[in-house]
Amino acid sequence: MFKIIWNKDDVERLRKAFAQELDLVITDDPNEVPSDKVGIILDETDLDKVRPILELLAIEKSQVMFQTQNGYVQFSVQEMMYLESFGEDIYLHTKDMTNQIIKQPLYQLEEILRPYHFIRIGKSFVVNIAKIRYIRTTLNAKLDLELMDGSHLEVSRSFVKSFKHALGIQKKEE
Repeated sequence: MFKIIWNKDDVERLRKAFAQELDLVITDDPNEVPSDKVGIILDETDLDKVRPILELLAIEKSQVMFQTQNGYVQFSVQEMMYLESFGEDIYLHTKDMTNQIIKQPLYQLEEILRPYHFIRIGKSFVVNIAKIRYIRTTLNAKLDLELMDGSHLEVSRSFVKSFKHALGIQKKEE
């Protein structure tokens, strides 16, 4: 048997996910769980059902350390919107509209951030797919992405197929 304990702040989101996908019940029995937490007790057979949710939570809480001009800086994956290469500089754009210059090549950052659902959308851009609000088709078989902060990025033609595949929206090839 496994015992999983979360902060109460995460409970409502988890409750909805559990109710829809797993048909599980969350309890806040004070005999089983500390007073500031909400716990779920699962049988070992349920672990595979819960694993995707646990992985999502781990990603949401993840921090990544980047090298900058002045040393190292740590960012929450949830704060990061996209990375942009401009000449020799890589700019990390965050949800609070700040930019940080990162001193690593974009291809290395792409590899580091891939497990956190970042994907390359052009020669100069890597985007956090969790921050995409809308995807619209444009001229010349490109895609326009509107991010949660209202900014727009373009998926270049050579990256459209891999982008759609990563999102699971690629049509089957005939």
